[in-house]
Amino acid sequence: MKVYVNGRFLTQPLSGVQRYAREITDALDRSLPPGREVTVLVPHPVTFPDWKHLSARVVPGGVGHLWEQTTLYQASRDGILISLGNAGPVRHPAQVVCLHDAHLYEMPQAYGIRYRMVHRKLRPLLARRASALLTVSHTSATALARYLGLPGHLFHIVSNSAAHILRLPCDALAPARHGLEAGRYLLSVGNLSPNKNLARLCAAHAACDVNVPPLAIAGGFAPGVARARDAGLRARVSLLGRVPDSDLRGLYEGAAGFVFPSLNEGFGIPALEAMQLGVPVLAARSGALPEVLGHAALWFDPKSTSDMVRAITKFAKLDKAARSVMRKNGLARAAHYSWDESANAVWRIVQDVAARQTSSLRRAV
Repeated sequence: MKVYVNGRFLTQPLSGVQRYAREITDALDRSLPPGREVTVLVPHPVTFPDWKHLSARVVPGGVGHLWEQTTLYQASRDGILISLGNAGPVRHPAQVVCLHDAHLYEMPQAYGIRYRMVHRKLRPLLARRASALLTVSHTSATALARYLGLPGHLFHIVSNSAAHILRLPCDALAPARHGLEAGRYLLSVGNLSPNKNLARLCAAHAACDVNVPPLAIAGGFAPGVARARDAGLRARVSLLGRVPDSDLRGLYEGAAGFVFPSLNEGFGIPALEAMQLGVPVLAARSGALPEVLGHAALWFDPKSTSDMVRAITKFAKLDKAARSVMRKNGLARAAHYSWDESANAVWRIVQDVAARQTSSLRRAV
């Protein structure tokens, strides 16, 4: 049976959802058995990765959700479609769909009105009509099942990883270019949506004494997501904006510690990226972060400014030995996750869907 990938993610800015889709697709290309036909479909020409086994095809006819519901549906309905980015054609007869989290229901204020309207109608239909459902953590599976009225066991857990960060070049001069002193700043990465909780982080940092390292925040605005009106920035906070990949790894590795204050995460790739690079992590005890990071982080309550102050101050006072233990624990935790293993899991699910489709056709005959 033919297999297609919904390649709309290749036309979108790179955030967590797009990272997942790109890395799973790239890993599929590395691990596909010989002779398997998998085609990535996109609505307009883009720069495709240098795949060896996957093929790519432009299927023009609309953009965005309109393209998915019409053109993509027509082009892929003779096979199995893998949709890894929270959306896909609802009429497709054999679709594997990944829904990443339940933020749409748990934090609706973080999304624009149009986005909420479209996805509140789309996701329940997709969830009920999909041949297989994926999500990135047990936390997300439990929340999605509750809001969508589905049994939790229907969700296959196919996790993110942070191994991609090791492919980026490490520019040790990146901190200096951004006005930072290597080893003497705290880093946070995230867009300025309310869920990322950066205003409270900045307020907590401002309440710390001067012995706490300055804070740098990297990240841009996510399309379709409401912008935070007040980022709560203070004098010792540097807002770096979206930084190129060539700078990102250098900023991570130059940081004394990484702070991730999100109110709710379906997984939390940036915190795991920091651990993958041996950076100590301070994290919000919320959403899937305790599940993903285990005992390797220094935890705080993301809704309490005073508890953030406590955690940041405690970290600033740690000696080299204690920080070394945090680094080792973080590296061990990051090693639990692999894009290749996740891609293999997706392929097993695709094979199961194909077997069920074949069985149904035989019964029909």
